Amino acid sequence: MRSLESLLRHAAEYPRMFRDAFRVRRQLRALPDALPHTEALDLARGLIWYGGRLRPTQATDEVVWLLEKLEQDPPKTIVEIGTDEGGTLFLWTRVAAPDALLVAVDSRPLGILGQLSAYAIVRKGLARKRQRIELVMPVNSQIQATVDRVRGLIENKPVDFLFIDGDHSYEGVKRDFELWSPLVRPGGLVAFHDMRPDHPDGVPRLWAELKERFETEERIASTEPNYGIGVVHVP
Repeated sequence: MRSLESLLRHAAEYPRMFRDAFRVRRQLRALPDALPHTEALDLARGLIWYGGRLRPTQATDEVVWLLEKLEQDPPKTIVEIGTDEGGTLFLWTRVAAPDALLVAVDSRPLGILGQLSAYAIVRKGLARKRQRIELVMPVNSQIQATVDRVRGLIENKPVDFLFIDGDHSYEGVKRDFELWSPLVRPGGLVAFHDMRPDHPDGVPRLWAELKERFETEERIASTEPNYGIGVVHVP
């Protein structure tokens, strides 16, 4: 009985939730293409609606550095491992090619409505007019079946930019890199979040190993909050 009451209570909230989701989607679609990076970041951090928010957690200096790097050669195909609330997904749309395809891979459930949920409506609405966003969730990023599913979505086109910010254990982030980096074209970029040397997880350990094998760049803000963003240049 209690679960039925909970379901009915949530169902009663759906009309308001969906009205607000479509309102935010219209607001996002009305944004100009040429939006300064700091303005886009502030917008994403402050955008709240009934039942959701974007809230990118990256440090300003670090993520703006990455956005500036990406806009030098706007990626046409982007894959993001670990989307959470969608803050970075929004930021990638601002520097991606006008007709880019962005694929968000995450373990987060979309609820009983799946791709018709308010979450999906807003996140797909982050795309600029000719762009397309595909939400691949809930899935395990560390199995070949998920990689194959994404290969189908991108029609085996090479990935220009891969962002890894999912499982932060050493084994998990290493597995994500091993599975997904082969999709990235020569000259493409793979970026990691939370690679600061003293960050309490497994990303710094993998990052230290990658620096020995690849051409890399990194940015760690001089003031807190700082988490670190590292970029691998795929040979």
